[in-house]
Amino acid sequence: MPSNPVFDRLYDEAVPALLAGDHRQDEPPVDGGRWPVSVVGIPDEAAREVLVGVMREALALAGPDHFETGRSDASHLTVRALEPYREAAAPQDPISAEWVAALEEVGRACPPVRLCLTGVTLTASAVMVQAEPSGDEPWELMRRLRAALGPLSWFEDQWGERDIWYASVVHFAASVLDVPGLVDWAGTRRSSLGHDVVLDALTLTRFRYTEGGGRRHMAMEPWHSVDLVG
Repeated sequence: MPSNPVFDRLYDEAVPALLAGDHRQDEPPVDGGRWPVSVVGIPDEAAREVLVGVMREALALAGPDHFETGRSDASHLTVRALEPYREAAAPQDPISAEWVAALEEVGRACPPVRLCLTGVTLTASAVMVQAEPSGDEPWELMRRLRAALGPLSWFEDQWGERDIWYASVVHFAASVLDVPGLVDWAGTRRSSLGHDVVLDALTLTRFRYTEGGGRRHMAMEPWHSVDLVG
């Protein structure tokens, strides 16, 4: 399966930023910032185990205090972010019912989508596992969700359509312990996986900053899931 060239560009842009110490460092979210209510696909248990394994390898080089996005209670593939972060966001909000209605429309129209976790790439803010579609179905899912949301699609419309599928396993939130080691590791892991994953549902979720035992992550708080049965 050919790799999406966007992943290559992200890696090539991330390496000099990381080596210069200019990588982005995430902070606990604040109103108006990152980690908003989103529509995600949650990988199956076997795929989550793969993501956890990649995360552990990356953290051995990146060091402590980063967001452990590859944890089984955090791993996801974002289909669409819906708004800026709101600490007060709740499933009882009137807009949540409109988001759910859009998900249910998509669920009736779209079948499950198949992706392949092919390998690892870097960005200036994260370690990501590449997810490659084998056909147009995953992109059609994104298009149908945008159409079903209508004016509620405004947030991501600011930046245009997504051109990759991916699962982040580490979000940098501190200095990277061994930058050359991380860069070399990622370079050797670019095409190292080959694990199929089927997304058979869409989930509306918010994210909660969570820390304990010296570890940090953005835990998912799922509000509503819709099976893809089209």
